[in-house]
Amino acid sequence: MLRSGFFVRPKRMELYLTALRHKSASKNLYNGEAESNERLEFLGDAILDAVVAHYLYDKYPHSEEGDLTKMKSRIVSRTTLNSMANAAGIQGLLETDAQAAQAVESIAGNALEAIFGAIYCDLGYARCRKSILKMLEKQANLNALEDEEADFKSRIYELAHKKKVDIQFKTVAENEKKGRKTFVSIVYFDGESFGFGKGSSKKKAEQQASAEALKKLSPD
Repeated sequence: MLRSGFFVRPKRMELYLTALRHKSASKNLYNGEAESNERLEFLGDAILDAVVAHYLYDKYPHSEEGDLTKMKSRIVSRTTLNSMANAAGIQGLLETDAQAAQAVESIAGNALEAIFGAIYCDLGYARCRKSILKMLEKQANLNALEDEEADFKSRIYELAHKKKVDIQFKTVAENEKKGRKTFVSIVYFDGESFGFGKGSSKKKAEQQASAEALKKLSPD
């Protein structure tokens, strides 16, 4: 069984068995009579992109397309997928020949995408999206991956230093709703407001304000 991460109860187990069948097994063990995981991998890859893109679009409403693309690329990279697949125990469940398993480093990550495709076909998009996001949070440290590309505050300080201007953040907490505070941040360049942001923490609000300021100050 998979060790962790998928949070699903399959209805059509044959889909998941196919997702774990590498093309080498289909060719060499079944003489091409059993479907490999390549079609499900193609589908899962597209769904993974859509889920992560939607997640980033909602979370960073002031970010430019280029910044969102960089974050998405890091999150869905081969390195991330292989790491998640290995953490979930996929390598030990793959149906393949030994030569292929040793030759292709991304074989487990590809199978993970195929499993996402299987979840989509079996349980639908909403359930697949939930499973993908939970797995990213649990296995890939999603916040850390985002922060590697989304540190807008550091970039705004670098820009201020380059332009030799003063920079200041003013961040306050709004009224609590259902026990949760919302923080509002404004970033000032030489006393002039250039960015506004909201978030569930001071850090997130300042990152949003910095992203908006960067968009105005560095439109290219």
